[in-house]
Amino acid sequence: MLLQLSQCCESSPNGEIDYIDDLDFGHCSKCGEWSFFEEFENDDKAIQGALALDDDDEEETVEVTKTVKPPFTYVPTMTVTSADTLKRIGPNCLLKPEVYNHFDPKIISWVAERIGITARDGVPQALADGHFVINVADEIHNDAQVKIPVEIGTGMVIHRLTEIADVMDKVFTTTNQKIVVHCAMGMERSVLAVVYFMASKWRMQLRQALKHIQSKRPIAVDRLHWITL
Repeated sequence: MLLQLSQCCESSPNGEIDYIDDLDFGHCSKCGEWSFFEEFENDDKAIQGALALDDDDEEETVEVTKTVKPPFTYVPTMTVTSADTLKRIGPNCLLKPEVYNHFDPKIISWVAERIGITARDGVPQALADGHFVINVADEIHNDAQVKIPVEIGTGMVIHRLTEIADVMDKVFTTTNQKIVVHCAMGMERSVLAVVYFMASKWRMQLRQALKHIQSKRPIAVDRLHWITL
């Protein structure tokens, strides 16, 4: 894969999203900020070699070999509850013991008045309560009104996040329903989808949105770098 490296920190990045237009934003490999720029590198490890380029040599390309790990929260069957899975994966996700030992992922965490996040075993309750459910996990099949998988490493993450944000916006503007977004555990993909919605539709900073969600759902983890994968 040939990618061009943009030095957004040389053009005074502000690290926030003022608007999103044709995917013209990303995570700068040099200053670490989320910002707008013409082209961006989407592999943190490969970027180290690219940073050796001269500042005035912006047209040079770098060959990238990318390895992407799947989400921590992949759960293949319903035989194990999300609470059991959380106790197993919690240390790997750097969660505090009091969180992964006592938090039940199947609860619906209301991160906004009409936006909730839950795990796959919280979906039956969300549907029973009459909420509009969005499934962002390709491996999970249920009765959610909409399924838009966020598949890491496909190069389509930002496109799927945009689709999800558009669906959420339409539900908000045409109905009075609350929206519940879920993945396997309500920790990674669903959190990222709601963060992106808040950034693209409500003009919040990405990290501001993430921190807000984490205050409502303590198992939410930072996967902002997945946006460009």
